[in-house]
Amino acid sequence: MTGQWHRRRGLANLILTLLESRGEMTGAQIMREIERVTQGIWRPSPGAVYPALDKMESEGLIAVTRNEKSQRYYAITERGRRLLSPQGSLEVALGDLEYNVRYLLDNRDLLTPDLKERLVKILEEMEAILK
Repeated sequence: MTGQWHRRRGLANLILTLLESRGEMTGAQIMREIERVTQGIWRPSPGAVYPALDKMESEGLIAVTRNEKSQRYYAITERGRRLLSPQGSLEVALGDLEYNVRYLLDNRDLLTPDLKERLVKILEEMEAILK
């Protein structure tokens, strides 16, 4: 669905979920809300949140709905909502699988017999569900 989504889906997914459930928010509000919902365990830095917001906006997952006193308010778009859907989650999982398969192929000479056996079992399970 979106090319770079898999790499930062933890923060991006949380931002999308917050915007969907709470409505439009500023970057600072998003940081405070993440800290609140994680019970203080995580408060992402501005250096993590604002680049994520910019990237998500460029990918059409969120949009700036208004500027007020130099504050930008973000809201989830329909494309962002689709990504949160079960179908969107499957697309993300499939993208992750694709990248992991490429990694395995690049490192196939490092696979031990035990790892190869595990991989064969996984592939057999995948084949069974695709029939």
